[in-house]
Amino acid sequence: MNSFVKREGTRFVLDGRTFRVNAANNYYLGFASDAMVQPVFALAIQMNVNVLRTWAFLDCGAAVPGNAPSNAKSGVFFQSWNSASGKPDYNDGPTGLERLDRTIAMAEQQGIRLILPLVNYWDDFGGVNQYLQWFGLTGRENFYLNSDVRQAYRNYAEHLLLRVNTRTGRQYKDEPAILAWELANEPRCEVKDGSDILCAWVAEMSAFVKSIDPNHLIGVGDEGYLRRNGARDYPAYNGSFGVDCERLMGIPTVDFGTCHLYPDFARREDPADFGQRWIREHVEAGQRANKPMLIEEYGWKADSGAHLRDDVFQRWLDQVAASQGCGAGLWMIAAAMENGQPYPDYDFYTVYKPEQVPSVLKFGAATAP
Repeated sequence: MNSFVKREGTRFVLDGRTFRVNAANNYYLGFASDAMVQPVFALAIQMNVNVLRTWAFLDCGAAVPGNAPSNAKSGVFFQSWNSASGKPDYNDGPTGLERLDRTIAMAEQQGIRLILPLVNYWDDFGGVNQYLQWFGLTGRENFYLNSDVRQAYRNYAEHLLLRVNTRTGRQYKDEPAILAWELANEPRCEVKDGSDILCAWVAEMSAFVKSIDPNHLIGVGDEGYLRRNGARDYPAYNGSFGVDCERLMGIPTVDFGTCHLYPDFARREDPADFGQRWIREHVEAGQRANKPMLIEEYGWKADSGAHLRDDVFQRWLDQVAASQGCGAGLWMIAAAMENGQPYPDYDFYTVYKPEQVPSVLKFGAATAP
């Protein structure tokens, strides 16, 4: 694995050939133990998955010297607040970013590419509110507006991009196993002029990341909400979240578009029909922008029935192929924990076995070179 995935128009390409993404999401790959991470990679291989999306953030509060912050995950954290210096410190050791080193090296060994978001809009694993707490702020919009917070984000991004992987000896910006950086997971800005605020932040941060790392693709990581004035009255289309997918794709330093797909985006519609339209609309938006559009999260809760769920997935993935989309990513896959028990299905979307989703295996088989 020596080459970087690039884009040509609406396609991802690798060594001159179309690289269609059959992805899966797993948020703990970057920081969990080897005993938890290795089975996820094995499951991905069994499912014909060629891309995994996982968090490159684990932001925590202040720590007593010699101890992990209270909101670390089993003692693991990537950055935490230093009250003395008035800025975050980075945990570069075995309970910190060496875990992410391991994941990148393992992805290379398995022939799998990674998509790595740099912060979470939500509170899980730190996120936007953790940055605000560090600087004594409230109001999520201040994550995008406050100069101290923006600098802290830039500093963390730069620290990752220039970090030398203890397993491979390469800086992250030179790691071919990384397909793309994403500026955030599901960023929103739900205030007046929120779209303007979010777009300005994305323009600034995507240009900053690209100035340090010209090798990797950059996505926003947004949910793909569309602005259709008066067209439909639910949030996926009315702009209330401050997200305008097409406007974000128009930023020159953003390489590809993203959208997420869940039935509750349009509860009054048949989920399968809605999903097909949502996919078609987004791929067409990508074509207008001449950029790839990745359906990077799609899911349906397991209590809908396994066969029904996979039938819907098949329709959705068939639509990705028919629309000539660049790929799709299942939310989510998981495997066993250290004690041998399955990782908890916290949100009822989790897939544990290939036979639960034959549609994904079929899509991946068609994706293989």
